[in-house]
Amino acid sequence: MKTIRVLLAGLGTVNRGWLDVLVSKSSSLRDAGVQFVIVGVADSTGVAIHPRGFRPETLLGLKKEGKKVKALEGFQQEMTTEKMPASCEAELLIESTPANLETAEPGYSAVKAALGKGMAVVLANKTPLVRGFDELRKLCRDHGARMAYSATVCGGLPVVNVLQRDLRLAQVRRIRGIFNATSNFVLRELGRGGTLEAAVREAQRLGAAEADPSHDLHGHDTANKLYIILKSIEGFEGSFSDIRITGIQNVTVRDLEAARERGSVIKLLAEAYREGDSWRLSVEPAELPEKSFLGGCEGWEMGFEIETDLYERICMKNYEADPLGTSAAVMRDCLDVAGHPEGGR
Repeated sequence: MKTIRVLLAGLGTVNRGWLDVLVSKSSSLRDAGVQFVIVGVADSTGVAIHPRGFRPETLLGLKKEGKKVKALEGFQQEMTTEKMPASCEAELLIESTPANLETAEPGYSAVKAALGKGMAVVLANKTPLVRGFDELRKLCRDHGARMAYSATVCGGLPVVNVLQRDLRLAQVRRIRGIFNATSNFVLRELGRGGTLEAAVREAQRLGAAEADPSHDLHGHDTANKLYIILKSIEGFEGSFSDIRITGIQNVTVRDLEAARERGSVIKLLAEAYREGDSWRLSVEPAELPEKSFLGGCEGWEMGFEIETDLYERICMKNYEADPLGTSAAVMRDCLDVAGHPEGGR
């Protein structure tokens, strides 16, 4: 049995979902010969350390009771999320702190500290990758660490894995996708005669949208995912600022009705295509044929199309109305890095 000592940065919805998977799939994990032991956990109140490991049920019960990490035995008043990797003996950091678009903290510093020690890192938080993907990848190479982040792009949809593992020798020519389920749901509700406000409230009630939904509606979440996807392709040298971004906040019911009359639908479309040695990148509302693959992505579905020179066109989509798929993707990445101790991406 291989024991992996884990640090949980963040105890929000995704990491709680990971704990649920850890409990529900315990027998399968034993069969795989892997045991994850949580020796450190951090939230907004601070950090708790338990060298012998916290029981997952204890951490899940903590949140159900409305308590914070500071209520745990082993709470360390002076410890911070950023300092936790350098201060604890562990093999894996799971980084799922709230996304901070301005600074990417505390996740960015925590990830750098972990990789600098040679620890493996699994990310569900996109902002450290958007802030410093190249720096983090260099830390992996310099310190023999592994970094996995498939959960940052479309939850359970294995977009990053397909790009990195399954398209060997292929040149990617074009990528298109619907990467934000909240905006897709909102557009569907508007098309049914609902209001933007009511659709957002329902998405928040289901736990799919944040208290501030502008990150989804204005296209920034989709742009972050598009950037991470492109950084996962060998040879991409562009920057986030190269992405032209327009959200769906100004799409009206009349716009949707007019598109429907033409046999089309409006989707928040991410697109990247090669133009010589450079890329054209955009996130914007686009009119798509209703019967096309991406035009048929309904409500909580997300979809992905990729065109290459060798594999022609590959299409994938998933339905994800809650964070379980993202939590499962975190576990998928944990198993990946646990089974590949050598340095890598």
